[in-house]
Amino acid sequence: MTPQGQQLAAYPISPLFLDCMTRDNFGSFDAAVLAQLAVLVGNPCYQPKIYRAPTLEDEVIAANGYASFGLKITPGAILYGFYLPPSSDVSNLPGQFNVQIRDMSLKHEWFDQPVPSYFLGNDKPSYLSSLQPVIASFPNLLDAPYPIVGKGLLSVEIWETSGTEQRIELVFGALEPFGEACL
Repeated sequence: MTPQGQQLAAYPISPLFLDCMTRDNFGSFDAAVLAQLAVLVGNPCYQPKIYRAPTLEDEVIAANGYASFGLKITPGAILYGFYLPPSSDVSNLPGQFNVQIRDMSLKHEWFDQPVPSYFLGNDKPSYLSSLQPVIASFPNLLDAPYPIVGKGLLSVEIWETSGTEQRIELVFGALEPFGEACL
């Protein structure tokens, strides 16, 4: 209540909107996606989970190499973005590779052609600690949340393009259905 006895309106806001690196800018889908994800903030039916391709054992890819991986994601999950950090401390770019993702249930390729890793990178620092060597980073959001349907199988193809062997770790951010009442 205000001193004059009027009640202030309470507007729900997603904590994701408070990220200083995420703004509604021309060419940026973040604000639109955040609005779609905001309804899930605090929803007990979803919990955050990450999926990675390739697996730990297969993440080193030879120079100019090709690798194809299957990724099983829980049906009903919602993919919201990628975590692909810079390749070194002196660059804000991820390692050089191209990627194509195919939803096997829908027989749908995510991109018209394999895309460079630059478009999936998420160099959006959101936390830096002077007491610990920790830097948190906000994900590179998809242009719309992607629901996983059918059997939840994705095919991830990676082409190494730097000409040198490198460790590639493409991590998908997801909200996964949780609890029997929500499934």
